[in-house]
Amino acid sequence: MTTRLEPLGDRAFLARFETEDEARRWADAVRGRSLPGVEVVLAYRSAAVLADPDRCDLDALEATLRGQEPGDGPDVVPTRHVIPVLYDGPDLREAAARLGMGPDELVARHSSRDYRVFAIGFLPGFPYAGYLPDELCGLSRRDDPRLEVAAGTVAIVGRQTGVYPIKSPGGWHLLGRTPLRVADAEAGRFPIRAGDAVRFRPIDRDEFEARSDELL
Repeated sequence: MTTRLEPLGDRAFLARFETEDEARRWADAVRGRSLPGVEVVLAYRSAAVLADPDRCDLDALEATLRGQEPGDGPDVVPTRHVIPVLYDGPDLREAAARLGMGPDELVARHSSRDYRVFAIGFLPGFPYAGYLPDELCGLSRRDDPRLEVAAGTVAIVGRQTGVYPIKSPGGWHLLGRTPLRVADAEAGRFPIRAGDAVRFRPIDRDEFEARSDELL
């Protein structure tokens, strides 16, 4: 395939792809080149390449990027994060009922697979991960978004799942919470990155309390 590359300001490029997997493999390949002064930011079906013009030639970089195909670089094994979750969320039963199953089945299905992190937003460190099993897909955002969702809350909407890294408003369906801090903005610590894999592991209240405020 030919990479669809376009300028992104005067010192960056945006590459667009047909699928999230192509974007991820292309970003991995560019990162694998270890190009000086270059940072790659993955987001769904696109990847932004940010360049420091004092450390690289932008024309040469553009030519390199246009010739780069997904998978041409070395294989990159995704970082895998296992996130313990106490599934006691306020929306668990309602979400399960709307999906035509019991709460235990929802938990089993939600924790049954690895999810790929497609992007980081709307809060620093918030992982947009997917895709959910087909049986869990289709819930739209809540009609009445909450003004406050606790840090560590695990939620779903549409085809995606995520973890709120800090307290914030939110309109997703809240399934449970992790005792771990998945991000530390003050310390500049954001261990989950786009392209990583995450898996949720059910835990009981004793483990939740024992691991409270532990770092991911």
